Amino acid sequence: MKANLFVQKASNLFVENRLMKFVIVILALAVAFNSFMIFRAVKYQRIVLIPPTMTGTIEFVRGIPSDDYLRDISRRIVSLATTYSPPTARAQFEELLPYYAPESYPEASKAWYSLASRVEESQVSSVFYLEKIKLHDSSIEVFGNLKQYAGNTPIANTGRTYLIDYRVQDGRFFLVSFQESLTPAQAAKTGEKHPTKGEEN
Repeated sequence: MKANLFVQKASNLFVENRLMKFVIVILALAVAFNSFMIFRAVKYQRIVLIPPTMTGTIEFVRGIPSDDYLRDISRRIVSLATTYSPPTARAQFEELLPYYAPESYPEASKAWYSLASRVEESQVSSVFYLEKIKLHDSSIEVFGNLKQYAGNTPIANTGRTYLIDYRVQDGRFFLVSFQESLTPAQAAKTGEKHPTKGEEN
């Protein structure tokens, strides 16, 4: 009788042990699957922002901004940098400067404030009519027509291309440099390298 009871208890313990091992395996698989899904969700997470200064939805996927965001911010930067009048130039350049990367800010600040002083002294107004935007991996080319006036007198009416060098860090856009993009002929004269053009977006 005691032997049968012992065998029965041993058998129950064996079954419970197998059941416990099975539960542990299931829990381990569930934890592994949950960890994988969390990693996948974080890896492919999409951040959607709608700042008041932008015209549309802004998306960052895996830390990379959408083309719409890059075009939108390009328009914003170009407008602040190239369309101004003597009363508005300084305020616009001050609004432009926070876009700059920390290492580029000191030189950019000096250049834009110097330009603001010249605009105020010479009473020059500028209007840039944007025509096309080309996106590259870390730069943006903006094509259009620039008109400038000294008072009411036209002093410039010419096609211009501007090059925006940038980087995206921790989900934030940083302007590295903003400059006029030279044509191959202009680059040959100055000895500067003309930026490589990519596919049009």
